[in-house]
Amino acid sequence: MQILETQSVAVKAEYIPHNITAYNNNPLIEAIRPAKSLEAFTQAILVNHDVDASVTQMNDFDRELMIELIPLTFVPSPKTFKIYRHIVKAIMVGYLHRRPFTIDYNIMQSEVGKGKDYEMPNAINLSTCISHIGISGGGKTKTIDKCLSLLPQVIEHNEYKGNLFRKEQVVYVKFEAPATKTKKGFILNFFFAIDQLLGSSHYELWKGSKANNSAFVIEAKKVAMKYNIGIVFIDEIQRCVYDSNDAKDENRSTLNFIDAFFNSIGIPMIVAGTYASWPLFQTTMSTSRRISSGISERCDGIETTVYDPITKKHIANPFWNYYVQCYYKPHLLRNPFTFTDEITSALNFYSCGIPALFIRLIKLCYEEAIYSGLETISVDLIRDVYADQFYLLADALHALREGEVSTFEDLIKPHIKLLNPAKAGEDMSTADVVEKYCIDSDVPNPPGMSDEGVVIDMPSAKSTLIPADDFRNLSGLSRQEIAAKLGEVKS
Repeated sequence: MQILETQSVAVKAEYIPHNITAYNNNPLIEAIRPAKSLEAFTQAILVNHDVDASVTQMNDFDRELMIELIPLTFVPSPKTFKIYRHIVKAIMVGYLHRRPFTIDYNIMQSEVGKGKDYEMPNAINLSTCISHIGISGGGKTKTIDKCLSLLPQVIEHNEYKGNLFRKEQVVYVKFEAPATKTKKGFILNFFFAIDQLLGSSHYELWKGSKANNSAFVIEAKKVAMKYNIGIVFIDEIQRCVYDSNDAKDENRSTLNFIDAFFNSIGIPMIVAGTYASWPLFQTTMSTSRRISSGISERCDGIETTVYDPITKKHIANPFWNYYVQCYYKPHLLRNPFTFTDEITSALNFYSCGIPALFIRLIKLCYEEAIYSGLETISVDLIRDVYADQFYLLADALHALREGEVSTFEDLIKPHIKLLNPAKAGEDMSTADVVEKYCIDSDVPNPPGMSDEGVVIDMPSAKSTLIPADDFRNLSGLSRQEIAAKLGEVKS
């Protein structure tokens, strides 16, 4: 079992009323501070190590040790601040209907404590879910971790407005989806994360239990309610994609099960994973809707240009220019060099702008410049490092550049072009396209309607493989090629 957390030091609760009345008279909310300003947020999470002129005079090994600090650099993207604010809001809103000292709160605690499978009424449930899906190495986990790091993880309460209130409040807890893909595995991972955080022993008590899934669920709800959890961060959500060799239906830890579990007790979620998780969103519209009920962000490589909707032209991406310059450390090498447009373009091309790969590439370039005695970075050196050190990733990166990613399921992006040429240029999710196709065409089994929305049964939702007729393989095809695969869609 991988240790994801270490026991946290709880901070003493300090109650400061908020400007909005609805968020007051609740110790769980008053102990949490509003989101920081953009300036304060950036200063708090930006990590950029200074390398002064004295480093140039160090011996080669010491300079290499300085290079090893490069992966510690963290440059927040414009989306990071947006995600942070949504996390803080989700936590505060999620506590609105978990208000200590009220009848509803006491009933909720009592029902859960009696071993009942309590579900918060939908009419008062304001919990939401933030999804962060993207390419492996795109910085999904690191971004969420950085945002959460600005919040106290555990708050210790003793007394509130003269009332005894001895409670531990877990503002956030992080764990990974289980590799076993089972409901029990999911709950055990949750228990383990709580134990690592608080020093409790829920995992040890339940890891060998033969109890059924319902008993595990009820116990997990007790734990969640006992510690007044503010939000859960579930990483590696793509592990919940299953095939015929995985757990049987009743044991599968599906996205619907995870969503229903936390949603039933009003706890917001953050889910993160690669594009291999996309089949999870293709089973029911209701699950997809709830999983993206907060915000849904993609995490891809950083482009060198961005589209300006006002001028309708592509312009230089200011964030890429800022990002790459944060890794310009001229004092690491003894010969002068600058990050010219040609060099930054090469760095982006060979790394596909994926942060984890970019950092590895630039780090290796600095090292090679020292090993080779060149003491400078050039396009030729970047190309040589890529050829020598990225050969295992070369096929995947080439496929990503060319848009031919059908053999790499964690690179397949969840959108294809609209089939209606009158709306060319707009994107639609795969589920939207399939829904439109089924409704507009004479298919025997169109989408089923339920009280919670449209239900679409996709072949890829049952397998991690990508069959030849999978709709995700339509990306980049012309209208004629799409028509050949699907049959002409009625206009």
